[in-house]
Amino acid sequence: MNEDNRKKMPLGEILQSSFQYCTGTPRQTLLFCIIAYILGVLSLLTWKTICFWGILVLTYVLWGMFFRYYANRKPYFSWKALFNSLLPSTKIVVLTVVIGLVLIFLPFIPVFVSTSAEFSERYLYFLQGNFEDRDMLASIAEFLFVLVSPVIAYRPFLAWISCLNGRSGSIKQAWSKTKGNYAEFLVIAIMTNVSISVVRWAIFQLGGNDYVTLLFVAPVVIYFNVIAAKAYDFFFLDKK
Repeated sequence: MNEDNRKKMPLGEILQSSFQYCTGTPRQTLLFCIIAYILGVLSLLTWKTICFWGILVLTYVLWGMFFRYYANRKPYFSWKALFNSLLPSTKIVVLTVVIGLVLIFLPFIPVFVSTSAEFSERYLYFLQGNFEDRDMLASIAEFLFVLVSPVIAYRPFLAWISCLNGRSGSIKQAWSKTKGNYAEFLVIAIMTNVSISVVRWAIFQLGGNDYVTLLFVAPVVIYFNVIAAKAYDFFFLDKK
């Protein structure tokens, strides 16, 4: 795709129209919020058990139905669409896991490449004293992941939505169609992470727990799913 033909996502308009969609369909939005909350609770209850994998499958099916419902693709539940969407979703998961592991182990690279035992010992001490004890290592990895998430998660995610709607599930095509919009997707990634982090922090400050947090996170999840659906419309359906 030539630079002159690249489409620039109108982020402000998409954020506004997504909010209007949620407030304009209160019953549907409430239903999906309830579904998101129930799935979150079930995930917490089954964490570290074999049942958790069943909840993941159920989550996958229900969110697939969400995007087909948004696009008015009937039937909303389609085995064929779900099966076809496994290819792009698997690629996204593998790519995300690989990049995540790279970011986690990135601070330890100097230890493996150094030829000085003294340097390696001091560097490990530095990591233990300045990162692990204060959770800084996890915070830095999360920050770096947010920076790369537009490329490995948010833009490829549109390929999954496309496949669910019976169109191409090519991640390469999704990258091509959304090229030149890194900043816009980065803003969405930051808004998503900050919104959930702020909600979680506020709930715990008020004495709440994970179950209460999920109650307030659910609408945030629905809102950002609608944003993804609107972004898909813009790039894949040539909607201005």
